[in-house]
Amino acid sequence: MSELRSWFLRNVLEATERHVGVHGVAAWRAQLPPRLALHAALERLRGAATVDTVPLEEGEELLLSIDAVLGDGSGKLLENIGLELASRMLSQGGTVTRSSDLAGTVARLQAFIEHPFVGVHLLFELRRNPTGFSLSIGVPGHSRATRALRHLTIGAIIATERVAREVGADRLTLQAESIADRCHITARYLPVEESSAEEAPPPSRRRAPLRAPAPSLSAEVERILRSSAPPQARSERPPAAAAPQAMPRPRTVPPPARPASIPPEPAETQPPESVTLRIGAVTGARGPAVK
Repeated sequence: MSELRSWFLRNVLEATERHVGVHGVAAWRAQLPPRLALHAALERLRGAATVDTVPLEEGEELLLSIDAVLGDGSGKLLENIGLELASRMLSQGGTVTRSSDLAGTVARLQAFIEHPFVGVHLLFELRRNPTGFSLSIGVPGHSRATRALRHLTIGAIIATERVAREVGADRLTLQAESIADRCHITARYLPVEESSAEEAPPPSRRRAPLRAPAPSLSAEVERILRSSAPPQARSERPPAAAAPQAMPRPRTVPPPARPASIPPEPAETQPPESVTLRIGAVTGARGPAVK
């Protein structure tokens, strides 16, 4: 059976009185149902034995009710209560505190955080990182108890930072995230070195090369024939332009003689009479006739 120790509830209620006053706690107790008001009586809790306990379901409901009714519901009141309880424990000395080692001192708070719970195994995992540490806590199967434990643990970490602050550390920054019955707390207080601060650029995404469409069969044959043809002879360089010469004077060519008209041949073999007479007259004029 999961339970919560009575002395832990007593310490929480006494710290609440110091924050909101006795009348505030009395008004809060008056609003509780009878089954819870019985466990919220400080007189009864102060007289309880060290081994006395209350059921965990009722104890977690009391813790969340204190923050909802007496606080603003953000968990700030429970953080202040956790800060006060952890400061009181750390002020007693002992081997819990490690000088200039915040993460190591928080790791030694595991027994302080687990001791109020009975019959339940708490989750407590601390891991260092370049900027501080991360802490995972939780009460398996009890999401409301995990939420109350989250605020109390944040207050305890703030108290630890005051007594175990590291040299050269920055201002403590806490971030918490709750998922069901688990809570993750991230503490950042160490300066980031320049080499680690520069983040590598994200790898560029290389696009797949675009493949050209496959050529057609006729184009491929034409390309093969063109590549197998013998190389053409290199064209000779044209001769240098000669110096301009004087143009020869054009000669005057006489027009061709007009051919004489040739009379057509007579159709008959014997010449006409007029022609025969003309020849004879011409012959007689040149010399005496031969008898």
